[in-house]
Amino acid sequence: MHEWGYAPSLPALASGLLGGDVPPGTLSAALQDSATIRHKRGFVFLRGHEALVDDSRRRTAADRILNGHARTIAKAFAQDLASVCPMVECICLSGSVASGGYERGDDIDFDLFVKPGTKYLCYLLAALLGIRYSLRYRGLRTSRLHRTPFLPKITCINVVWPGDQTRPFSRQDLGLAFELLRCQPLHGARRFEEVLRENPWIAGFFPQIRERIWFDAVGGPPSRIGRLVAAASTHPRLLRIIERASRTLAWLLYTAVQAVRARDPTARARMEFLRRVKFPYEVFQD
Repeated sequence: MHEWGYAPSLPALASGLLGGDVPPGTLSAALQDSATIRHKRGFVFLRGHEALVDDSRRRTAADRILNGHARTIAKAFAQDLASVCPMVECICLSGSVASGGYERGDDIDFDLFVKPGTKYLCYLLAALLGIRYSLRYRGLRTSRLHRTPFLPKITCINVVWPGDQTRPFSRQDLGLAFELLRCQPLHGARRFEEVLRENPWIAGFFPQIRERIWFDAVGGPPSRIGRLVAAASTHPRLLRIIERASRTLAWLLYTAVQAVRARDPTARARMEFLRRVKFPYEVFQD
């Protein structure tokens, strides 16, 4: 959690413990005599990381006010993406909105699970839809980390996992398990449960994930564009052509945004951190 830049609240840590969750009171009592873990003003931090507490308190307070609006945007985006791209099997909310630390200026993060052979088509459609949301909410202020030249960056696709990369994941470590623990499906909850069953190693790190229950927050039939995309996907040769073209277009969009953000040392450092923790699943790391 410190690696991601925050100190967790006591309840958040109690529910996200490696090896299983415990009641917050039990955790609080266990911390009383710890020489390495501190508990201050409702937040828990490792010795030497007290500086994270003030930022985490600010974020938690902002989240109580702003999270509802962010989730409204997230659900609308997930609904639109599911309707125009039926190959997206699961849309998970992640990042600060999911973890309870959302503040003004953050973007809204998503992890996608898609059908094999459609990774870049799904990513491109999600990116184009993201531009539409940037236009819709162009008056919103963004932080330095999420700034683009002309429009605020409202949504962000963290990773896109085709089905053939999740049965099972080639990476089977604590970092990926923690990412999946924080995921909150908005669409395709049954697919997310299937991913967890295909990867029992995740419960070896966080057995509490087995006890969680998810329901789809959005759904419905595909739009006219979605029906056209679905029809094209039934022709393997055509789909391969579309996928190659989508990769080129998506790479151009991705590169343009990254080039602008790379001018800021803080944003550049954040980009390098995200590439490292998402490896080998960051969109263009294949």
